[in-house]
Amino acid sequence: MKNDPRDFEIRIQYSAVPGDECYIARVVEWPSISAHGYTPEEAAHQIRLAIEGALEVAEETGFAIPAPAALAKA
Repeated sequence: MKNDPRDFEIRIQYSAVPGDECYIARVVEWPSISAHGYTPEEAAHQIRLAIEGALEVAEETGFAIPAPAALAKA
């Protein structure tokens, strides 16, 4: 089964740290993946791109991909 970036749980929060002032998106199941944007929508778009890239690299290298939480709840 091919993993879909939309299956992973994403959390977006605002960072008011001086110099940041942006939205940070993180993947719950894959904490090492994060992205940011100036709007929540931009952060969501960037994290999807990051997940797509991580999935490609994981598949090429044989790295274990965490199971998406959405599939575990189904």
